[in-house]
Amino acid sequence: MTNAPTTAKFSGRLVRKGVLVEETYRVLACWDLAKSLRDNIATIRRDNPVGASNQAWLREVTATISNRFSGGDPVAPLVVLAKGGFPIETWKYCLLWHLASTDGLYSAFAREFLHPRIESGIAVFTTEDVMPFVRELEARGVFEERLSDYGVRRMGRDLLRTAGDFGLVHGQARREVRHAVIPENALLYAVYSLWEQMPSADRLISSDRWRLFLMGPSHVEHELLNLHQFHRLHYQRAGTVRELSLPHDSLLDFAKSLVP
Repeated sequence: MTNAPTTAKFSGRLVRKGVLVEETYRVLACWDLAKSLRDNIATIRRDNPVGASNQAWLREVTATISNRFSGGDPVAPLVVLAKGGFPIETWKYCLLWHLASTDGLYSAFAREFLHPRIESGIAVFTTEDVMPFVRELEARGVFEERLSDYGVRRMGRDLLRTAGDFGLVHGQARREVRHAVIPENALLYAVYSLWEQMPSADRLISSDRWRLFLMGPSHVEHELLNLHQFHRLHYQRAGTVRELSLPHDSLLDFAKSLVP
């Protein structure tokens, strides 16, 4: 079952420049939801809330963020959390979840390469391991131009680096799997996001978007049961019948409940 959003871009720029977690957090903390993307980017370039040391880097940051948030899921929940001072160590996993709707390249890497191989027991990855996957994507025609050998190598390296930015792997030349514990509120962020798109417990649990968190259906259901136990949502299963209900009406309402 594939739930990858059609708006996601296979952009080498997005993985090449990196996730920019801290910079994105600072930018969205200043974001005006009443203004357009272009107007917000203009304000960021004028005020430099990311603390860029020079205009060239500020332009790179704003160009990357503009590219990343020009489509995909609504940015409002991420903005509300950043403005409210929500802890960045949890917020970054909400950003990771958002990547499924904007960054087709990293999303495909997590769904089709990283998660299946970790599930099969592989615990260490190198750039060379990822290069055949990049070539496979190229063969599908997802890139506008043919990649050089260096381009393939660099993209493989950058994909692993992105996974490292979220604490899913660690190391340099050899990236070892780190089974990151996804914070409870980030899991709920994902649940609310999916529920808005597919108000079906079965479809929510089986969504391959969970692979961004390196989670499969059995892991997802286990987490739902834990969240039910702690009264964060209501989840019951009787045989093949699953029932899920949430205390907040939307992802945005849930995000607002997490900040002052």
